[in-house]
Amino acid sequence: MTSRSLIAALASAALVVSPAAARAQSGGAALPMPPPPASAKPAPATPPASGAPATGAKPAEGTGTPAAAPGADKKPEGDKKAEAPPASLPQKVDPATFDRALQDYFDGKPRDAAGPLYAWLEAAPKTDDNYAWGQYFLAKSLIDLGLTHAGASYLARIARERSNPNVIPRALDALKALTDQPHNDVMIDEQVFGALDLGFLPEDTGAYAHYQQGLVDLRVGNERWANTHFAKLSETSAEASHAKFALLVTRLKQVKEPSEELIADFLTLSKDEKLTRSARNEAALAVARLRYERQDYTGALEAYNLVKLPELDPGRASLYLEEAWTRYKLGEPRASLGILTTLDAPSFRDEFLPDKYLLRALIYRDLCHYLPAKRAAKELTRRFADSLEAVRNRDDLTQDIRLRRAANSHGGTKRASRFVETLDLEGERLGRYAGSFGDRLFTHLTKLYDLSRAEAVRVYDARLARAVRQEADTLLRAAEQVRLMEYEVGLKLYERVKKGSKLVVPVDEPLLTPDSVAFRFDGEYWNDELKSYRVSIESRCIEETP
Repeated sequence: MTSRSLIAALASAALVVSPAAARAQSGGAALPMPPPPASAKPAPATPPASGAPATGAKPAEGTGTPAAAPGADKKPEGDKKAEAPPASLPQKVDPATFDRALQDYFDGKPRDAAGPLYAWLEAAPKTDDNYAWGQYFLAKSLIDLGLTHAGASYLARIARERSNPNVIPRALDALKALTDQPHNDVMIDEQVFGALDLGFLPEDTGAYAHYQQGLVDLRVGNERWANTHFAKLSETSAEASHAKFALLVTRLKQVKEPSEELIADFLTLSKDEKLTRSARNEAALAVARLRYERQDYTGALEAYNLVKLPELDPGRASLYLEEAWTRYKLGEPRASLGILTTLDAPSFRDEFLPDKYLLRALIYRDLCHYLPAKRAAKELTRRFADSLEAVRNRDDLTQDIRLRRAANSHGGTKRASRFVETLDLEGERLGRYAGSFGDRLFTHLTKLYDLSRAEAVRVYDARLARAVRQEADTLLRAAEQVRLMEYEVGLKLYERVKKGSKLVVPVDEPLLTPDSVAFRFDGEYWNDELKSYRVSIESRCIEETP
């Protein structure tokens, strides 16, 4: 576990630079533009002269209008295919439609409200006093129906257009609530909260906007501007604690040797109740990893014990592996081997942990169990043979199942993957409302989801390509170390033992207490026992005489 991997793990928890951020800064929109209002009817190419008859009217006799030549109104046969059908225009809607749709929404019938609200928005001018309210209640109706991305797109329009100051705070509160689930971070976090005028916002929404704008400044390397935003956050707010974590991660990336003060700051955040459990766990993991890098293995183990998981949760495989390495460095090979046994549980068999086989081989080698050490080393190359072959052949690594699964398990790639899955799920859900929404709203939402999914897949593919290369590097390093291990174990296996040598005195293990229970492991796993497995194994090492 290196400093580079530590910084990458911490940065993925707090600061992820979106590949689309540059497009957002240059004015690129993440959503299709809203349809024009129904009142904006297209003007004719040539306006009729004053007093001219309307289209289709029969000219009066004696007006002097020349008659068309026979066949002049007919187009050549070849032009018929090129003639496009006229675009359908939105129908005029009774102004009372808005009131009826609003009543349907408050009566708990968002499905009945969505179609009429969209029809009213198409017909009403954007200057209408209720236009922003129509967008807001259409967004709320779509969110209530499980179409969160479509609802977020209308809320984001309200925030960008700012046509009605009374609606903006409600729209921003609804958008903030949507950030707890997979969402378009460019559209919401950067283009809305990252670009807001903060003078008119209520305290809670303003705090979140200050936090997001501070993150944008940190991503471009301007910590002073970020501190300007973070200084406006109340010390009792959760955003202030998240801002401290973001600042610590940024400073960690800028130093070669973390100071004890920096570690203490992370430790303080790990006990901050204003943070979510996940954020507190990330802070505790930061402390453990930094102490491990400083070879303070006892302190690292104490920090790992600060990580709190839900009851009967199987835990995180990477956390178990890091604890196993820590116990190995502390000279507790049997406890480390017990944790590696935990990682063989069905809950973790699909985890990408090549270092697991290397650590097991090291433990067997240190205890002079050379044949098990060789088997453990060969297990890595056997299990990841397809992935190693794909790397050597320079194949498309994004098509490798193991590397792809590993890349999708953390960081920005995980968030992008979850957002694509959300769009797929909501796109399927949209089909249920084809009849009740009406053709125009259904067609509009179908196009919106198609365009959004195409952009989300582009972002995901870019992140996946980078992530699989990182996972491939991890696998290659582990495979190289395993090959060296096999060579070293082979030498030890056939090494002659000098005359007079004797067995090394085994390490005294604490006896079992009445509260302890030992049993022969039969391959059955229980979630409440995963954290307490220990392996009883004797050392076979020989102490050579001088």
